[in-house]
Amino acid sequence: MRQVVRALLKNEEGKYLLVQHHKSDIWTLPGGHVDEGETLHQAMKREIKEEFNLKMKFLGAKDDFELENIKSQVLPLAMYKIYYNSKKFGEVKKCEYIFHAEVKQESMPKFKIQEKEIKDYGWFEVREIIKMESIFPQIPKLFSKITA
Repeated sequence: MRQVVRALLKNEEGKYLLVQHHKSDIWTLPGGHVDEGETLHQAMKREIKEEFNLKMKFLGAKDDFELENIKSQVLPLAMYKIYYNSKKFGEVKKCEYIFHAEVKQESMPKFKIQEKEIKDYGWFEVREIIKMESIFPQIPKLFSKITA
């Protein structure tokens, strides 16, 4: 099963980044596939750097598991499995991990989208996201969870 990481990525104004990829008109969270040998956290930071040239900081609760030389990590906000059939790829099975994060503001002046993957992007307020129609249905539910 392919692992995917995505972020509810917040800027200093409290707005969240959503993207549209070239292959779809549906708004989604920034992120991508976890490469072999990467942790979820490494993959999330790499995807945000590759797609937007931004640095990010994880938000949220940390696991309470710590041993000598093992650093505690921020837990994903959500995790879910997706199964569907694709004309191009056949049966697709993915496990998506959603993190809550914020942009490191010192990296904002260098913000630049990766045009080969990203068709459009926007920074939106939570109330706008919750009302969006052209968005994957789980996304407004995730935003409702963090604002509850």
